[in-house]
Amino acid sequence: MAEELRFFLRTAIYSAVIAVIYWFASYSAATDSYDWIGTVLLVATVLASGGVVAVGAAFARRAIHGQPGSTLEVLGRYLLLADPGGEADDEPLAAGLDPLPRSSIWPLLGGVAATLIGLGLVYGPWLILPGLTLLAWTAWSLVTQLRQPR
Repeated sequence: MAEELRFFLRTAIYSAVIAVIYWFASYSAATDSYDWIGTVLLVATVLASGGVVAVGAAFARRAIHGQPGSTLEVLGRYLLLADPGGEADDEPLAAGLDPLPRSSIWPLLGGVAATLIGLGLVYGPWLILPGLTLLAWTAWSLVTQLRQPR
């Protein structure tokens, strides 16, 4: 789990740097103000990514058995440094993976149906009816395909 948390930590740090740069770069002399919307969205990204790291670090700290240390040591060990090793590092591909599902066109058609419904909300109801019809057909076909034995 350490690499996943490092990913979100890097995302939070990058977004924080970009938020500061954006704040100063968005100054408009004509209105004598800064762009609040973009800055708030970037700060929300920092808070969301940081929240994932905080919750993940709390669970990682509980998962450590026999390794004493403060929260800062746990963060350093599991977020910033290399993984300590163990059984999972010896043979990472030894875990039995589930077989891949059959290839199917239905997820793609479900996306097309959702797009038609979304465009129907913008351009008019004449796109919503085909979108709903395609969505129902896609859902039914996907469910029946998943129930069939291989």
